[in-house]
Amino acid sequence: MIRWSVALLALMLTACSVPSLEELQGDRPRACNAQRGCGAGQVCLFGACQDSPCGTRTPTTAYVDADGDGYAADDAASRVFCDAVPPGYATNRGDCDDSNAQVYPGALELCNGRDDNCDGQMEQGSVTRTWYLDQDRDGFGRNGPGVEACDPPSERHVNVSGDCDDEWAAVHPNAQELCNGLDDNCDGTVDESFPEVGMACTAACGGRFMCNATQDGTVCEGTPRTQYFADVDGDGEGDRNGAPLGEGCPGETPPAGMVANSLDCDDNDDGTSSQRMEICDGLDNNCDGRVDEGMSCGQLRRVVDPALTGRQWRAVAVHPDGYPVWVAGMDGKLAVKMSATSAFVSHDSGLATGCSHQGNSPDWHAVWVHPGNAYAVVAGEDGWIAEHNMGFCSSPLKYDLPGDNDYFSGVVGVGSPLRVFAASTLGHLYEGSGPVLRHNSDGRYWGLHAAGQDMLYAVGSAGEGAPFSPVINQFHQSNWSNPTTQILQGVSGYNGSLRAVWAVSPLLVFAVGDAGLVMAGSALSPNWERILPPRGGAPDFVSVSVPSGPISAYILGNGGSGQRLYRLTQHGWAKAPTFAQGNPTVSLRSLAMTSAGNFWIVGDDGHVYHFPEGATQ
Repeated sequence: MIRWSVALLALMLTACSVPSLEELQGDRPRACNAQRGCGAGQVCLFGACQDSPCGTRTPTTAYVDADGDGYAADDAASRVFCDAVPPGYATNRGDCDDSNAQVYPGALELCNGRDDNCDGQMEQGSVTRTWYLDQDRDGFGRNGPGVEACDPPSERHVNVSGDCDDEWAAVHPNAQELCNGLDDNCDGTVDESFPEVGMACTAACGGRFMCNATQDGTVCEGTPRTQYFADVDGDGEGDRNGAPLGEGCPGETPPAGMVANSLDCDDNDDGTSSQRMEICDGLDNNCDGRVDEGMSCGQLRRVVDPALTGRQWRAVAVHPDGYPVWVAGMDGKLAVKMSATSAFVSHDSGLATGCSHQGNSPDWHAVWVHPGNAYAVVAGEDGWIAEHNMGFCSSPLKYDLPGDNDYFSGVVGVGSPLRVFAASTLGHLYEGSGPVLRHNSDGRYWGLHAAGQDMLYAVGSAGEGAPFSPVINQFHQSNWSNPTTQILQGVSGYNGSLRAVWAVSPLLVFAVGDAGLVMAGSALSPNWERILPPRGGAPDFVSVSVPSGPISAYILGNGGSGQRLYRLTQHGWAKAPTFAQGNPTVSLRSLAMTSAGNFWIVGDDGHVYHFPEGATQ
């Protein structure tokens, strides 16, 4: 029975087909996934096979690609597209970070601490960085192979090379090229911004352009050029106070009138240079910045003496031997100093030894000392003239001057035998004790001086009223009454008078006057040259004297830069002795001297100055 049943079952299985799972499920959709697809005309949607919505067109299943890198996440939602897949979808899956477009299967693995290619591992087969040692820490490593790694081997490693000198932080590819003989910016060239380095230049002798101290430019280096300075006085030393006039190389000959040094402290005085010996004259002869150093010279100081105090002094005269010294002034004041150690002795009008007549006290405006007997001849107000022999006064004489308010402004002796002349402010020239009127001009005379044994010069102005024009008359013994009027150059339009004159010799005469006027002339020609006034103002010059020795005219002036002493040499205005107590504030009137080392100055209110005068006097 059992055998039959088995046979019957086998027969039944052979004769009938078994239905498939789909047949048994009927209309139920078939499950699908990435490994199990769907049949023809179907697509896999949401894990089940569905009839294709594209008809005869080929459907494409795509998945949401959130980061747009061409790969979707494995669990991304899908969608069927009958045409091209639009942006935001991808047909490939496997993106392990669909929020980062740099992460997807097949991406280059980088040193960044993440799985860039979605292979489940980090930093495997990745692109590493090259690290270079930066010894000077300027941000650039030294050239060389470097170290391959994701992270720097040490704090002194950087991932940029190119430093051609890793021992100096100022040298690297981003550095500014300086002028220093180095390749600062590591471009393989040195000082390329300064192509002139090494080229010839002319600012120095045999010069070449070299880098300057600040390394931002070039300078011409070589033997320094020698500066040339003016040598006006021809003593071989240039003007210390002047600007250079040129330059040259060592060994070259300077142009005429120039020298290759500036050692001279007064280039208008050939008696002053660094090679001179110091002498007693109130000047810095050797240009060491000191005056009369190492000597007991004294200074140009005011003389303190009761016989001088309070007087209005107008004139001073000095014997050629240095003493006696005579001073004369207003109201008949007269005093004499017989020696360096004696005091002044008064011979004022009113004293038994004074020069007065019948109670008169004439204002003395001029004094002259006889070079032989040292007697003084004084002249002044209303034509009064007198002689004093240091003991008493000879009977004064009153010349009958023809003009009102006329007085003698100058007196001098000339010739052998001696003849005394006096000039007045209204242009009269008298001779001797006669007296004899030698000349009557239509102008004014303010100064008188002898030139040699046979010549006189009288200076003043033409005409007796403003505007004044300066005049110089030359008198000769051949005809004292017929002077030669000199021709003055450069005084056109000048309004003023000449006030004093000094004849060094017949070959050189100086005349000075108002507003800085200085004239120089000679008996050889009637043409006189005007000398421009000193810098710093045009003082009114009132007196002039030229001592023996090198030509230096000492000139007394008021106004301009103050009451002071000026000095003029053949080369120009030079330094003059200065007052030890500062420039006087009163008007100065007269100057007399025997040498550059002995001179006297008188003025208003008892001011009498002497060089040299000790500080205690």
